[in-house]
Amino acid sequence: MTTKTQKQTEAKGFALYVGISEEQARAAGTSLAEIATALKQTLAQLSPELANETYAALAIAPQEAKGRNLDIVRVALGEPKASKQLKPEPEELTPAKGVVVDLSRRRLFVDGRNAQLTCKEFELLAYLIENQGRTVPRQEIASIAERCGEPTPNARTIDVHVRRLRAKVEGYEDIIRTARGKGYRFDKHPDVLIEQF
Repeated sequence: MTTKTQKQTEAKGFALYVGISEEQARAAGTSLAEIATALKQTLAQLSPELANETYAALAIAPQEAKGRNLDIVRVALGEPKASKQLKPEPEELTPAKGVVVDLSRRRLFVDGRNAQLTCKEFELLAYLIENQGRTVPRQEIASIAERCGEPTPNARTIDVHVRRLRAKVEGYEDIIRTARGKGYRFDKHPDVLIEQF
C-alpha cells in the first residue's frame, strides 16, 4: 500500500494590487512610477539584500472599463480570484500607438508589437535614454558592449547597430538622432513612453 505525502509549501513573495489610476496619482501630486519607486526604496531600506527582488507590472485597461480600479487591476494582472466579468472583450482592445521602452523587462514595443531587439540593440537604446539630451560619442557607445558580454566594437559597427535599431522602430526612426561626426543622441519624444519600474 502506498501513501501520498502532502507537499510542503511556503510563501515565496506577495502581490500588492494598487487601484490608483495615473490620473488620480497626478491629482495627488505624484505618478504611478513614483509610487512604485517609493515602494521599492522602502524594501531596500527594510532589507537591502532583497532590493532587486521586486517586479512591478502596469495594468492597462480601456478608459470605458467599468468597476473599481482595484478590481480592474486584479483582472488585468490575472489574479485568480478576481471577477472575470470586468475583463474587456479582446476585440475592444487596440494596440497603443507609439514606442514603449520597458527598461525593467528589456523590451521595446512599437505600436503594440514587440520589436524583438537584440541585446546590443536594446543596450544601445537604453544607454542613449540614460544620457537623454546629450550627444554620445561612438567610442563611448562602443564601451557598453561588455553589458552583452562581447568585445568592444569599432565605430562602423556602432553605425550598423543604429541602422538595425532604426529599422525595428519603423515610423519612429527619429527617436535616435545623428550628430554628424560626433555620435548619437536621444531627446524626449512625444511618441515614446519609458517605463522604469
